[in-house]
Amino acid sequence: GDRTAMELINRIWNGVTYSWSTLLTSVGVMTQKDWLTAIGILIGIAAAALGELHRRRMARIHETNNALLNELIDAIRDDTENRQDVKELIRTIREAPR
Repeated sequence: GDRTAMELINRIWNGVTYSWSTLLTSVGVMTQKDWLTAIGILIGIAAAALGELHRRRMARIHETNNALLNELIDAIRDDTENRQDVKELIRTIREAPR
């Protein structure tokens, strides 16, 4: 069991070191334009991710606000109905012969 784990770690390590050396080599060859392009792409990805996160948070806040608003409206509606009931009850009591 241990050997396969070690092999896996070895393979991953080899992959990492290989891609790292490849990266370093390609970085050495990269021109200023390549750098600017790469940085631009990274910034674009980051901005898109942040924008999406912000949009989702806003949507969630909006949903929460709507839910609260609906609850408030329901509460007010219930309250109004209750007051009607109370008024009718009072009227009934007043009109009742003593």
